[in-house]
Amino acid sequence: MAKVGFRRRRDQASLLLLFALFALLPVTVVFGHRGLAPWLLLASIPAFLRGDYWLRAFGAVFDHMDPRVPFNAAFLSITVFCGWIFFSGFWSPRAMPSLGLWILGPVLIGGSVVWFAANVNRVWAWRIAVAYAAAIIFGMGVLWFEGVSGGALRAILPPEDPSPDGSKDIIALGRGVTALAPALFPAGIIAAAIWNRWAALAVIALGVAAAFFNDVAANAVALAAGLAAAIIAFKVPRATVRGLSLMALAALVLAPLAAFTPVEQAFAIGEGWAPASALHRVAIWQASAARIIEGLPFGFGADFVRIWRETAPMIDVPGAAQKLSLAPTHPHNLYLQIWLELGLIGVASFAGFLYWGAIAFARAKLEKAVIASAAGAFAAIFASTLVETSLWQVWRFAAMGLAAMGVGLAHSLHMNWSRVQ
Repeated sequence: MAKVGFRRRRDQASLLLLFALFALLPVTVVFGHRGLAPWLLLASIPAFLRGDYWLRAFGAVFDHMDPRVPFNAAFLSITVFCGWIFFSGFWSPRAMPSLGLWILGPVLIGGSVVWFAANVNRVWAWRIAVAYAAAIIFGMGVLWFEGVSGGALRAILPPEDPSPDGSKDIIALGRGVTALAPALFPAGIIAAAIWNRWAALAVIALGVAAAFFNDVAANAVALAAGLAAAIIAFKVPRATVRGLSLMALAALVLAPLAAFTPVEQAFAIGEGWAPASALHRVAIWQASAARIIEGLPFGFGADFVRIWRETAPMIDVPGAAQKLSLAPTHPHNLYLQIWLELGLIGVASFAGFLYWGAIAFARAKLEKAVIASAAGAFAAIFASTLVETSLWQVWRFAAMGLAAMGVGLAHSLHMNWSRVQ
């Protein structure tokens, strides 16, 4: 009897915690997108308080670690990847072995959140899914308002933007859209299951509006890619999963070919119409790729680019008001960064994670709508990894965990509700 009372109180506290976190989510992404990492950590507490999580989730991996099982192989691959980051810290100029935890932490915490979302009961599936969708909708709504008003809310609340033209606040709002963009697709599927398809379209349209009025071109590209992938996944779900995974693997394996990019010709073609930020990235990618062979086979070490920045040359970029560094704090391409800093072992282990993770997902018995939500989120994330993601931005991996949580909730909702309506 005492155990029953404890479980009831635990469940009530867990539900209240999740509701409070969803209420705070819009505030987090609008006023401090980096806060998404601690937000995800707090959201994992309900899973860690449940005994069945430790028995079923961790027990399935550690008690019967069969590497022939795709999920186990994916987990082993990402563990090796994080372990290699740790070892690379000993020869990296930054000398930070702890950086491996910046990846492993979000993986473990995000996995617990996804497990919890995918295994809730009928009543919880409805309540938490509604709260999740509402948080994403309201968050995107506030970001849209901030974009239209030029950051009115951030302007009246401390701290004051130190940049003379207010650009720091505007960039931060764009990062808020980046944080919510992958979660928009599971939120849309949840809205369709709870209300109707028009509600799902309204959710996506709101995200597009928020991206349009917060001037970060990568967000528009990510949402377009996600929308295209989600639509295709409704027609050919398994083929879409395979196609996306192959694209990610190709981007990783072929990243060094960026060394042959004709930067001067790209500058000449893009001058006058292409954004300076896009042309700058072309030069960064070429320079980063050109240094890969110098660091092989082990790479230069975790976060090497931040040190390279101190000696990298400054270049003239068409459209830029001043000279820009050829090596900013990261290469603005996740796959180039893995090659440059972690070498062949980093590339091989991350490729294993992508490959086995895709197989594990493809073998899961999921509804077409849920696969579409995952495809949309993955495509949006993939687009960002090509043009701006860094390994050391923990909030981006927390954003992936938030989106994966939505996919888990969409699965629970369809399992418990949609099939009987």
